[in-house]
Amino acid sequence: MLSFTLTLGLQAFVILSTVTPSTPSPVVQSSGYLETRSSVLPLAASTIYEASVPTWHENLAVRANGQLLVTRMDAAILELIDPAATNTTPIIINNFGTAYAGCLGITELGSDVFYVVAAAPFGSNFAKTSGTSSVFKIDMNTFAVDANGNVVGGATITKVADLPTAGFLNGMTTLNVNAGLVVIADSLNGTVYTLNVLTGTYKVTIDDAKMKALSTAITPLGINGVKIRNGYLYFSNTGNPIFSRIPISSTTGCATGSSLVVASIPQVDDFVFRADGTAWMSQNQIQSESVVKNGVVTLVAGNNFSTILAGVTAGQFGRSTATANILYLTTNGGLAIPVNSSIVVPGKVAYIDTSQYS
Repeated sequence: MLSFTLTLGLQAFVILSTVTPSTPSPVVQSSGYLETRSSVLPLAASTIYEASVPTWHENLAVRANGQLLVTRMDAAILELIDPAATNTTPIIINNFGTAYAGCLGITELGSDVFYVVAAAPFGSNFAKTSGTSSVFKIDMNTFAVDANGNVVGGATITKVADLPTAGFLNGMTTLNVNAGLVVIADSLNGTVYTLNVLTGTYKVTIDDAKMKALSTAITPLGINGVKIRNGYLYFSNTGNPIFSRIPISSTTGCATGSSLVVASIPQVDDFVFRADGTAWMSQNQIQSESVVKNGVVTLVAGNNFSTILAGVTAGQFGRSTATANILYLTTNGGLAIPVNSSIVVPGKVAYIDTSQYS
């Protein structure tokens, strides 16, 4: 039996008391929101690493060597997990300390050089309560382990910028490698920042109505995940059931046209594109992974009543030929909204082989 008060989550931050982790329940064919449409579904989800309760794995990036860099939001920690290793116990790359509530978005610029969002402490309405959110550079070129798995060289960690005007910084993606530009979602304010990681300068470059949360939303968070594809910024919206895109300048980060709704889909946290252009959507608050293809939404794994992907937050595909269809996923075990309103399980890093889905 586990009793605790959690000050972090996607609802009231005082979420759980006397919760007993449960055995994953069977997948059913409908979440109440979406229906499966293929005989190969649901796709099986396999666990790589399972943590304890409460652990909130928030986002991830795949290194060129196949290892995963995983951000955590229950503490301001960046971890490394090797899916190919016998021992998948995480290695802590950095603990950013108590000045930050947790780590969120992560993106790569250059070879094995990543940038991470560290969020300032915030309250139940996601408004900042102290400090400032920051972006850090994580240079993994200096990281090394010996044959026994012991760290013999640490990553080089550098603060790039503080963003005191930001509300709740969340998803982040690379806009222009040569110019050193990344875009970051401000979920609370429903805007997009463009940050130059070479100079540390930043500004709000897109403020669009489709990036705002609805007044009736469970949580007051709008734009969440962000990705660049074919000259468009695609973005999910946690507090408004739409997946949208807007044309974006690669040199300024500003919009070059009007936004457009791609699909209607509820409770999306982050998302990722597979090479074929299908968008794989992590629906944190309804424990589901769905695909958007040609505007049609298909539930592919998990569901609103299952713990298999409880609190799935983000995904990334492998980078090698062998792993191109392997979707790595982070979860929080249902800390945002518990399964069946009461069940929380350990957060984990998992994967789905998506090769059967076309």
